[in-house]
Amino acid sequence: MSAIRFWRAGDAQGPRRLQRAQDARRKRQTGRTAVFCAALCVLLILAGCAGPASSPSSAIGNGASSAVSASQTSAPFDPSVGAPLPTHRIVAAYGIVGGSDANGPATSVDMLNSFYSQLQQLGQQYAALDPSHPVLLAIDLVVNVLQPCSAFPQYCSSWVDDPTIQTYIQFCQQHNMLLFFDMQLGTEPVKDAVTNHVLTYLEKYPFVELALDTEFHFPNNPQGYADAEGYPCCLGWMDASEINWAANELAQISLQNHLPRKVLLVHQWNPAVLPDKDKIQVNPNVSFVLQSDGFGGYGNKLGDYQVFVQQNLIEYGGYKLFYYYADSHLAYDVDFNGNVRVQTPQEVMQQVFPQPLFISYQ
Repeated sequence: MSAIRFWRAGDAQGPRRLQRAQDARRKRQTGRTAVFCAALCVLLILAGCAGPASSPSSAIGNGASSAVSASQTSAPFDPSVGAPLPTHRIVAAYGIVGGSDANGPATSVDMLNSFYSQLQQLGQQYAALDPSHPVLLAIDLVVNVLQPCSAFPQYCSSWVDDPTIQTYIQFCQQHNMLLFFDMQLGTEPVKDAVTNHVLTYLEKYPFVELALDTEFHFPNNPQGYADAEGYPCCLGWMDASEINWAANELAQISLQNHLPRKVLLVHQWNPAVLPDKDKIQVNPNVSFVLQSDGFGGYGNKLGDYQVFVQQNLIEYGGYKLFYYYADSHLAYDVDFNGNVRVQTPQEVMQQVFPQPLFISYQ
């Protein structure tokens, strides 16, 4: 309704009363506006003191960013980062500390130094044949050797001393190589051997791996002792339970110490050395290599690999080659024509299937 008031004709004071009413109305409106502006200013000041406001979308974004940041900082350790397998191929020099030339080119550090350039060339050839798998050079070093039980009555085996092991560790550090601690064990249980002799190295060095030579391992009981004493007339073996323990232990070492996934290498040259092979379990935090380990004619070697690795593939395959040494006429490889020589890298990659990711030279 309009605020204009009407007056009667002849009323001389009507216009003046109208003017006064309009003035009063304007004053009331001005007063309300001033109060409103003052209140608005107070609200703006308080909002400024409280900090900038966030829109709903920006609040969600900030929350998401915080969640992502928290997720990144609390993400579980991934042992596959920096792991040797399966992204690489390992080419290794084999050796038994204290042995002869026939025990492999890594039998002493001096021999290893002489063989190193040849090992490099082998690695380069494998890398050229399969660029998808860069080559890592390694030493497969037997640090525990089967011995006469009469001389080593506890477990029929002996261990390499720590200073000697340290020289190989230094060599690997200088040349960026992996180092496999290969154990023959005699009658010593795998758990005791790992815990008492090599655990500290496995925990400390990311490049130290583990290998088990099944034919030299016997049960820790009177019959096992007698069989170890009679080797080589009696062949050793290893139960899957001990292999699974080793795999689980290596997995825990990697996870607890934030080390790249370890490699567990298991030798096989005869079906009898792994009597319950079907019970070997694959651990996702360990790279398992089954190496077909045997010398002789190419046909026999390839046949063994087909039976041990291809037909019973656990995870990755390994292959071993044996040089001829003048001081030994026992263990060496012979080609299809009767010539004494090891297979070339090209022959290995063409003849061995699946292509091995671990290749060692003795």
